[in-house]
Formats: sequence, C-alpha cells, structure tokens
Amino acid sequence: MNGVSFLLAHLSDAHIGPIPRPNLAELLGKRATGYVNWLRKRAAQHDMSRLGRLVDDLLAQRPDHVAMTGDIVNIGLAAELALARDWLNRLAGRRT
Repeated sequence: MNGVSFLLAHLSDAHIGPIPRPNLAELLGKRATGYVNWLRKRAAQHDMSRLGRLVDDLLAQRPDHVAMTGDIVNIGLAAELALARDWLNRLAGRRT
C-alpha cells in the first residue's frame, strides 16, 4: 500500500421527489403504474427533508468522492431529470 487514501461516500436510490405532475401523454405505458405507486405509497416513504439532512451531513464530512448508485428519479419524466441534475450538482458541491 502506498499510503494514499481518500474518503468515499456512497448513496443509493435517492428517488428524488415529489414527482412533478405529469400530463396524460407522459403517463402512457409503465409510467402510469409508477405514478400511482408514488401517490399511494412511495411519496410517504421517500422523505426529502431526511434526504436533505443526510446529504448535508455527508457533505460536512468533506468526502473526496461521492458515489451515487441506484434510482435517482421515479418514473423518468423530463421534469424529474432536471430536478435530478440539480440534486446531483449539489451532491457534487456545485451551485446550480
């Protein structure tokens, strides 16, 4: 070992919410089921204030690298992707 070390932080399955209200065309196919699941159950399970506190604590540790794996968005709406980009920029320590 060469004595080089770094602090790695890892997050998984953030499922950023709430889901922006989709129009009918955006709910075609599997998205309709995903949206209903979000409304019925997942919205309550994915607490954005808790995720925010977790990220605040993570960033306070000043990691050298942050790995984000798993799902970031819920049903793949274009509006969700914009929210995910902003969230990832914050996770990377960038201002949007």
